[in-house]
Amino acid sequence: MSTDRALTLYPYLLDRSCWVFDDQRTGLKEEAFVCGITEMITRVVTAKRLPNPEAGFTMTFCDRAFAGHDVELHWLRPDPNGGNWYAGDVLGERMEGWLCPALLLYFQDPPRRIFVRCDPLPAGVDPIWTPPAGERGRRFVEAPGRGPDIEDSP
Repeated sequence: MSTDRALTLYPYLLDRSCWVFDDQRTGLKEEAFVCGITEMITRVVTAKRLPNPEAGFTMTFCDRAFAGHDVELHWLRPDPNGGNWYAGDVLGERMEGWLCPALLLYFQDPPRRIFVRCDPLPAGVDPIWTPPAGERGRRFVEAPGRGPDIEDSP
C-alpha cells in the first residue's frame, strides 16, 4: 500500500537524547527513533533552526515526493530482527538509519522511498499524548535508558 497523502507526527526530545513520538491513532507512546534516525532528525531540525524542537515539531512523511521535503530516504534492506534500514542524503551528509516495525502501522509494506519534512510545531498542538485512565500506550522500541513502563508491542 502506498499513500497518496502525507502523514504527520509530532516528535519531541526525550531525556535530551532521543527523539520519540506519541500517536493516539495507533496507540503509540514514546516510540523511539533509534539506530541513526535520531541523528538524522537532529541534523535537520538544527539546520532548519526550528524553534524549540525539543518540545515538539511537525514531521510530515510520505512514500511519494511532495513539495518542500527535506530528506528522501531509500530502502536498503530488512533487518533480520524486524524493521528496515534506510539511507539518504541528509542535508549534504549520507546517513543510514533503522525504522522499527511501527513503520507498518503507517504503510502496509516498507516503502522503497520515504520523503520527510520537518517544520515548527503549530500553535495549540501538544505532541505529548496521555492515554485515558486505565489504558496504556504501546511501543515497539523504547528510548535508550528508559524502562519498559509501557506495553511493548510484539
